[in-house]
Amino acid sequence: MKKLIITEKPSVAQSIARSLGGFKNREDHLESKDYLITWALGHLVALQEPEDYDKKYRFWTLQHLPIIPEAFKLKVIKETAPRFRAIAKLLKSKEVEAVINACDAGREGELIFRNIFEKAGGEKPILRLWLSSMTESAIKEAFRKLKPGSELELLAQAAKCRAESDWLVGINATRAFTRRFGTLLSVGRVQTPTLAILVSREREIQEFVPQKYFELVALFLAEEGEYQGKWFRNDLDRFSSFEEGNAVLTRVMGKEGRIAKLEKKESRQIPPLLFDLTELQREANRRFGFTARRTLNAAQNLYEEHKLITYPRTDCQFLGSDMIPELKEIISCLNLPPWEQFSQALLLKEKLPITKRIVDDSRLTDHHAIIPTPLKPDLGSLGADEGKIYDLVVRRFLSVFFPPAIWENTRIVTQVEGETFKTEGRKLIEEGWLKIYDPPKSDLLPELWEGESVELKRAELFEKETAPPPRYSDATLLSAMEGAGKLIEEEELRQAMKDRGLGTPATRAAIIERLIEVGYLEREGKSLVPTSKGMELIKAIESIPINELVSPDLTAEWEWKLTRIEKGEFTREEFMKGIIALTREIVEKVKAVSGEKTHPMKKATSSAIGKCPLCGGEVRENRAAFSCSNWKTGCKFVIWKKIAGKTITRKQAQTLLEKGKTGILSGFKSKKGKSFRAMLELEGNSVVLKFPNGPEKKEEKEN
Repeated sequence: MKKLIITEKPSVAQSIARSLGGFKNREDHLESKDYLITWALGHLVALQEPEDYDKKYRFWTLQHLPIIPEAFKLKVIKETAPRFRAIAKLLKSKEVEAVINACDAGREGELIFRNIFEKAGGEKPILRLWLSSMTESAIKEAFRKLKPGSELELLAQAAKCRAESDWLVGINATRAFTRRFGTLLSVGRVQTPTLAILVSREREIQEFVPQKYFELVALFLAEEGEYQGKWFRNDLDRFSSFEEGNAVLTRVMGKEGRIAKLEKKESRQIPPLLFDLTELQREANRRFGFTARRTLNAAQNLYEEHKLITYPRTDCQFLGSDMIPELKEIISCLNLPPWEQFSQALLLKEKLPITKRIVDDSRLTDHHAIIPTPLKPDLGSLGADEGKIYDLVVRRFLSVFFPPAIWENTRIVTQVEGETFKTEGRKLIEEGWLKIYDPPKSDLLPELWEGESVELKRAELFEKETAPPPRYSDATLLSAMEGAGKLIEEEELRQAMKDRGLGTPATRAAIIERLIEVGYLEREGKSLVPTSKGMELIKAIESIPINELVSPDLTAEWEWKLTRIEKGEFTREEFMKGIIALTREIVEKVKAVSGEKTHPMKKATSSAIGKCPLCGGEVRENRAAFSCSNWKTGCKFVIWKKIAGKTITRKQAQTLLEKGKTGILSGFKSKKGKSFRAMLELEGNSVVLKFPNGPEKKEEKEN
């Protein structure tokens, strides 16, 4: 008798076979004396579609909603059906005495296995292989610690709740909104409140009215050198009018000053916590401009194919005490360029300086933080993205064992004719962990002392404007999703909010990409910008109103309950009861909306955005373009929504019509896929791409 091992991907099956040894290739599996190994290709089984329950659901009508199956049923995904049949055949083999679930060690991996097992009619005992690393030693150790499948029953329940709740809300809300408002509108339990976060920020930007203000900056000459000071009074450091600022400028010009206060304080900058997936994605976005998905793909390759990092889809930033003995072994594997000077410094220590910020059993979740594995890397075998992500993981891992960086912070107050000017500087005294990176530059000041007389050499009044809040990037949106809509930068506070975030670290990248795929969101450089369609969807939901679909707090509450189900603190029945009630409420509220032509979404997409430059008719938005309403009488003016790979927003089209050109826009792509920036400009019947330093190019519709 043998045990059947089912993995999520073929590469994992091969890794397990190499680690255990003695396997031979068969037609659709691998076989040894004790084991059979076969593999899925991700999801092979999915929840049935509405029309699978009843053919009447093939037609999207409001009268058939809500669709709430008495019991959810599964179906085999057509494209990968041969792989499912191969697994099902092995599950029923008399040679198999037990089944080992070796799918990814998390909620989604558990769902993939359970759906296959259930649909195939599996009845054999289940054992769970829980891997946090794909190295040979880690795989062998995990096989020595196989868990009974019953220990993962609560995780499986949470996984089923997640899938079924997304089905109920997604299918019913999407059909309801699509039928009511006459255009395909994708609505989801997590994606819609995520979109609401972005729309809220975009509204702030659009409604922002810049205010002029003035800053007074003076250049002082002391005995040991020059330094700058900025005027302030109490909590103010700016003037609301030129006259007010100029009066102070006139009073101090040509006068002598005195250093009234000089304070020096030391501060410690402690190393950051180890990476979880969200923090790794944030850091890669900040440093390299990587999208969340791009980082996840590189990290997954480093885990599965190269076996150089531990399980990446983790929400934990700590290690367990059982890992302490192998930490020096990991460091020794990193004793090569470009990290050798740092790894050698740690290897010379008799004992590593381990604190609760590194090892804390009470903070562990299903997996520990992302760290390198005890394998010497072949850096030449890594792709460009993989190399960058691996370097990030290595440097973060090494940095936590180094001491804090020490800064000397200096604050100076200079007085001139009763007016005060502040100067701040800082000097890096001890690099500490910062030596592993490129340490930030010190803001050096000349040697000064309190009471010293200084000459006001020059002063200038600068006119400035208040700026709107910045758009979200992948990094800042991930922070907002983790904090349920609150942009939390402080590391410790983020830890406290993790259980109540939008989605999970493993799903957030897919949510962002899904919003782009359905046309609600687009990328402009590093910025994520809602499209007019995305803006109007949120406006429509708010007008009904259905707060549960747009409130990050309320949706994060559902995610928190899923986590509680995993811990046995909440039941599957209670969770699904709440989701069904929410589904009914959404459908009833959408059905109650009358007169779709007067609805804000219909109004927004049908109202004119400007005058046609050819015939003076109204330019209106349709599915593919912004075109002249006089097209029936022969006017051919059009602004396509897709120009050189970039989606043109309603606001950008309005600007083009009003001013004849836009500002410089990011997100265009050449035929070779290279990104570039350009302006749009009207020239007769054409929209022309104008380059800041290059030739122009007529736009073409993207098919």
